[in-house]
Amino acid sequence: MNKYQKGYKLKSQTMTITQSKVISYAYSSGDKNPIHINSEFAKKTMFKKTIAHGMMIGAFLGEMLFNEYGDSWLTSGSIDIKFKSPIYMDETIKTYGEVVTSENNIIKLNVSITKNDGTEAIKGYATIKF
Repeated sequence: MNKYQKGYKLKSQTMTITQSKVISYAYSSGDKNPIHINSEFAKKTMFKKTIAHGMMIGAFLGEMLFNEYGDSWLTSGSIDIKFKSPIYMDETIKTYGEVVTSENNIIKLNVSITKNDGTEAIKGYATIKF
């Protein structure tokens, strides 16, 4: 099956989220919200622990799409995602993607990220013109 056909499943990727990765992202992005980098602050929140940046996790979907579709993703891709569950330190996450339509040189894909316990953390769709 080719990667533009309905039913094509993208190669999943996994990553373990660590505090050092989150801190690096915080300083690279400029988002130094203490919920991500300060465990004492995080203890006082509804999460009770530091959580990964939503956009850091969302970017992992972008990486999966780039690895599959390259420049087409960069020049004509778009993504719409919803954050469903926080990701804590030392959790392993996995990306998923599947082409659901392919018409008029545009594909639409369902995309998601699940946590190691099976909880869906992000769900959405992407489109790419080719």
